[in-house]
Amino acid sequence: MSVLQVCTRCHRGYRPYRGSRGRCRACRQTNTQAGWGWQHQQARASLALSLPAWCGYGCGTWLTSASPWVAAHVIDGDPTAGYVVACRSCNERAKTRRSA
Repeated sequence: MSVLQVCTRCHRGYRPYRGSRGRCRACRQTNTQAGWGWQHQQARASLALSLPAWCGYGCGTWLTSASPWVAAHVIDGDPTAGYVVACRSCNERAKTRRSA
């Protein structure tokens, strides 16, 4: 019998399975299901070529291919405005900002 692990997203216990990557079956999604379609995946691939670079939101974090980074929308929620390399914390803060 396998030991329960804690899901990194919902924090519920689950039995590990192939491809779980720290998430229960309910929280495990493919990139497309999570809203990261081919445009986002292409943007991330092209941004990876620009590394190392500073965080696009201006926090001063130096991002490398080995550090955690995201392809963030220039205008949050608007993929037509383009993408920038950003640190995860800045990207999460951008989700809560409201434009005036």
